[in-house]
Amino acid sequence: MPNRITLRNSEENQNTNNSNSFNLFELMTLLIQYRKTLFGTVGAVMIITALMVLLIPNQYKSVATLLPSGPADKMAEIKALAGIGSLSSSEENSSQLFPTILKSYSVRQAVLDSSYQFEQDGEMITMTLPEYFDLGNSDKLHRALASITQVGVDKKTGVITFSVETEYPGLSQVIAAKFISELESFNLLKRRSHAKDNCEYLSRELNKRKNELMAVEDSLTAFQQANRSWDTSTNPFIMMTIARYRRTLEIKNQTLLYLNGEMEVAKLDAKKDMPIVQMLDHPSRPLIKSSPARTATVLIVGAVTFVFMLFVIVVSEAAKRASRGVAEESFEIMRTEVRTAFPRSTRTVNRLLKVEEISVD
Repeated sequence: MPNRITLRNSEENQNTNNSNSFNLFELMTLLIQYRKTLFGTVGAVMIITALMVLLIPNQYKSVATLLPSGPADKMAEIKALAGIGSLSSSEENSSQLFPTILKSYSVRQAVLDSSYQFEQDGEMITMTLPEYFDLGNSDKLHRALASITQVGVDKKTGVITFSVETEYPGLSQVIAAKFISELESFNLLKRRSHAKDNCEYLSRELNKRKNELMAVEDSLTAFQQANRSWDTSTNPFIMMTIARYRRTLEIKNQTLLYLNGEMEVAKLDAKKDMPIVQMLDHPSRPLIKSSPARTATVLIVGAVTFVFMLFVIVVSEAAKRASRGVAEESFEIMRTEVRTAFPRSTRTVNRLLKVEEISVD
């Protein structure tokens, strides 16, 4: 029997597509039909989430605010958008490096090595950070400390916000204060600047010139002692040597006086050049927990579960409709093929059905 191709018109395709789509009334019907499954699942997930977030201890955040020590860069925001750094054009006494210093390995290590004493529920508690994190590995301790600290910079004003979040309000406060203390110590003792380098250079030169001056003075004294009558002597060699020593001694004295003056100026410049940690708000002792947001977490999880379950219900119902439509379409095609292949048999069957209906009546 030759193969036959059955064509469906556009109206049938349109009907099939419409059968697989849902309108608002049908969605409401599905919600009512599957309400027990939908709301039961959402309620169970929300209850489990609530129990889980209740097990999470409260966290308390201590916040400190630092003022910029240099002038704020008015083009900082545009430079940040363009990917151009502003450190190269900033003054040396700028506080733009403060966030990097606070997050540095050396500062974190100093914080980890310290012991902290704070008040909790009327009792004084002494604790170290390895005890708080219950960790012994150095790398893990650094990562854990980084996870509870946060540094933010306002690009327009240059104001720096630093925060520490732990389970104890007092511990958060003392850790934040330790970070600020280490920042001040780093600025005073370790941070280098052009003025500080200049001061160190002048100090080395000053010591060198002092030694040279002392050497010339010693040589002149030794020569005078060897020639006790040098002041009344008319020997040209003695007179020339004494004059040379005095001339060299005068030059060394003038050089030493000049370096002393430059040294005093450099010391003042070094003090002015060093960025000062200006506190706007000292580390606070938090009274209200900062996290976790239990109610918001439960509501968000419930909303996500509701949307997901609704999506699953709609997809499953659409799949059922599609399977029923395919079955009906296949049956119609087969029926059409049988009628075309056996027209007489089809007419005979139809007649018998009509006769049976008449006899029944």
